[in-house]
Amino acid sequence: MSAVNNIGVTLCYICVEVSILSVMIPQKRTRKIMSFVIGLFLIASLLGTFTEASRDIKVNLPDVSQSIDSTAHNKDEYTDQVAQMTADNLTQSMDELLKNEGINAQDIRLTLKISEEGRISVVRAVIYIDEAYASRKVDIESIIYRNLSKEPEIYVQGQETISTAE
Repeated sequence: MSAVNNIGVTLCYICVEVSILSVMIPQKRTRKIMSFVIGLFLIASLLGTFTEASRDIKVNLPDVSQSIDSTAHNKDEYTDQVAQMTADNLTQSMDELLKNEGINAQDIRLTLKISEEGRISVVRAVIYIDEAYASRKVDIESIIYRNLSKEPEIYVQGQETISTAE
């Protein structure tokens, strides 16, 4: 708190000094030079005050070595969490896209793969639908392929596989 106090007091003194000097500066040629000198004085005073105050301020940083070790051990867990969250979000998006087309899917299951570079890709898309939507198979395949670049496997309740991805 004393550091903030020191900065405030110094700023007040600097403002008083600068206003007194600016009143005393003649209006002719030396005005620009003196304004420049006063500006330099102001900047130098502020920098000096902040550097002194920064010595008084103590910052407690967390111990990074522990977090790095735990991150290294949990990398696979983190990758699995990212893949699961991405799959959940994609599943919800695909469900909404199908509903916008008037198709209610019973279940959508996506299998994702995360490469070494961190790229996420859809490996498998499985859609379960009622018999009422069996005639819309082409529409479902088109919507899913357009958005995921993966041809889905579509299963109709009570029937065998309609379409299987290769």
